[in-house]
Amino acid sequence: MAKELDHRKNGYGSYLSSLFIKGFRKGQTTADSFELFYVNTHELMSLNNEVLLNSSKISSLISKLPDFIVEPYFQKLIVNEAQSNNEIEGVRSTKKELQEALREVKNVEPKHKRFNGLMKTYLYIDQIDAFEKVQDFRSLYDELVADEIKAEDRPDGDLFRQGPVEVSDGQVTTHIGVSTEKNIIASLGALIHYLKDDAHPPLYRYMVAHYYYEYIHPFYDGNGRTGRLLVGSYLSRYLEKYSAITFSYAINKNKAKYYRALEEIAFPLNQGDLTFYLIDMLELLSTGQKSIIEDLELSLIKLERINEYMKKEKWSKDGDARQILSFMLTINVFIAENTVLSLKELMGYTGKSRHKVNQAMDCLVQEGYVEVVAKKPKSIQICDGCIEKILSL
Repeated sequence: MAKELDHRKNGYGSYLSSLFIKGFRKGQTTADSFELFYVNTHELMSLNNEVLLNSSKISSLISKLPDFIVEPYFQKLIVNEAQSNNEIEGVRSTKKELQEALREVKNVEPKHKRFNGLMKTYLYIDQIDAFEKVQDFRSLYDELVADEIKAEDRPDGDLFRQGPVEVSDGQVTTHIGVSTEKNIIASLGALIHYLKDDAHPPLYRYMVAHYYYEYIHPFYDGNGRTGRLLVGSYLSRYLEKYSAITFSYAINKNKAKYYRALEEIAFPLNQGDLTFYLIDMLELLSTGQKSIIEDLELSLIKLERINEYMKKEKWSKDGDARQILSFMLTINVFIAENTVLSLKELMGYTGKSRHKVNQAMDCLVQEGYVEVVAKKPKSIQICDGCIEKILSL
């Protein structure tokens, strides 16, 4: 075993991290200490290239979206990601609640609402600065989850927790975090140093950092959410924000794989080898990317058919109705079916007067494309079966 370990740690494709962990077995830490390392295998390199190609494809597809749909589409992904992140941690949230928090964050003077910090962090994920000092981890925690943490689980040290923390799967202890705030600060300092080490390929580096942060477990609660945002912030700058924003969504669909990958690293026989963990993480990242690619490709095909339909002679005489219907159909295809839009919202989106929007709405109602669902404020939505009918023509 010693010979094989030496071969893996000192081979041409091996990377040593200078990050050390304690072994963990049968619910307890062991006396062993291991340096985290990985081997850049053919499978790992292939996955790395796959993620980069997926990212390039996502950027290309996003560039084909109508300008007005780009921001709402990203916001849809944010809500999906935030809900997944909460579900992983057993935090209950509804899409409606998260959408309201997101709208509030964008206000000039936002009211304090549950999940405001979470939605704000996701909305500006590509603007989170690289971590330069250990206080930055506390700042992320304060922005992201502090308002959601129970009083008894809030940090009791200067920045982080002072006492011990254990992670359980409901039956047995699966991890014990680094003990004492002094050791937490030292470990986070080592993590910052590692994040700056350009000798390690970026994707590997960010996923290693994610594991080490979870290993440290600097807080009593909120480590999972802050840890996934940590890696997401780096991914958003290296790839693009769409890939980064689906990481939790992909994990939530395969939580068993995610937790198994995290837990196996500290097992003494593993000797700190991160190779298989990195394979699992890049597979999850690629899975999330592919879900976006599939969604965008299908939606763009639908948009093409809608645009062809809107070129028909019948629309040449009523440009206002055509613009509003096209807008509503596009929203339904890319964002959400049965989206309800008020007269005021349609005025804002189209830049048309109240009179013109009212006329167009009445025309579309009469033609059977939309229906009025509220009178105060006047609001409409696409009729059931309308999109399917248009796409089949």
